[in-house]
Amino acid sequence: MTTNTKRGKYPEHFLPGAEKLGRDEMRITALGTGRPFLRRSQANACWLIELGNGDKFMFDFGFGSQMNFTALEIPYNAITAYFATHLHTDHVGDFGQIWVGSWAGGRLKPLEVYGPSADKPEYGFAHFAKHQKESYRWDTESRVHALPAIGAEVNCHEFDYSKVHVIYEQNGVKITSFPAIHIMDGPVSLKLEWNGLSMVYSGDTTPSEFMIENAQGVDVLIHETFNTVDQLMERSGYDERTAKAIGTIIHSDPAEAAYVVSKCDPKLFVAFHFFNDFDTAPEMYAAIRENYGGRVALATDFMVINVTKDEIVTRDAIVSEHAWPNKSEHDDFGKAERKSRPNMPEWIREKQVFPKF
Repeated sequence: MTTNTKRGKYPEHFLPGAEKLGRDEMRITALGTGRPFLRRSQANACWLIELGNGDKFMFDFGFGSQMNFTALEIPYNAITAYFATHLHTDHVGDFGQIWVGSWAGGRLKPLEVYGPSADKPEYGFAHFAKHQKESYRWDTESRVHALPAIGAEVNCHEFDYSKVHVIYEQNGVKITSFPAIHIMDGPVSLKLEWNGLSMVYSGDTTPSEFMIENAQGVDVLIHETFNTVDQLMERSGYDERTAKAIGTIIHSDPAEAAYVVSKCDPKLFVAFHFFNDFDTAPEMYAAIRENYGGRVALATDFMVINVTKDEIVTRDAIVSEHAWPNKSEHDDFGKAERKSRPNMPEWIREKQVFPKF
């Protein structure tokens, strides 16, 4: 559900590969808009930001989101870097996919991934990434003879969660992290600025002065907006105490999110992190309207937002459910360095029906 939408020069639907991004344009695609409970219609949190300078960034990579990414048929090498807002699995659960999946799918450079620290080292992103890598050790060491060795490399950039500071600045792009209020120390929100355009992604947060201070006048504000307490009770079966704790203490309910967004005054407010159904959406929209009168979009997976200095357009993508890895990714696969083949015990090797090694 959106309001005041103008298509302008854009077709009614976005077709991956059929539209060239303008040099002064930003395109934001929702790859995951749901809640921690994974369902077919909505993957966990993930947003793709493409810029006219060729850069592509992914903000969060929750469970199921990478199936939606592959449906866009974008080469894995095209992703500049991945950013995590916090370590809940519905925001980082697809780490194995952004690492190993992209490697098998054609990535020929190290994975560049950023995430926040915490008040204790074991709660920080570096600890998470290290142990994710260790847990996939059999997987990766069994692949490095067949796949380019460089694809197994991970450059982990942990940044201070407690500061408002620039954590990435290259090629005219500036990404700023600022604290978010979500259960424990560690969560952050992210702001991207490029070419006079700007967007803020909240990650998970309760209503926060941090957001009001750092999201002033942005073009697009993607703010988490959890299902209403009544919906959590009626549809999820939560008791009232649990529903209030989850919906209003851990997260932002629609009226609360709308209040914060009204103080930020973006050109477009995108509400996500709720189950967007035919019966929940009108109630969510009505609750938002209690505190916010500006342009709003209720996010669904594959919502596409084109942003220029003149207009912001929202529409849906039409994608294939049978995408293959982009063939151009494999042009240099044969030339890339491999590591030695792992040893296989003779008692297993001798049982091959068609001996090959």
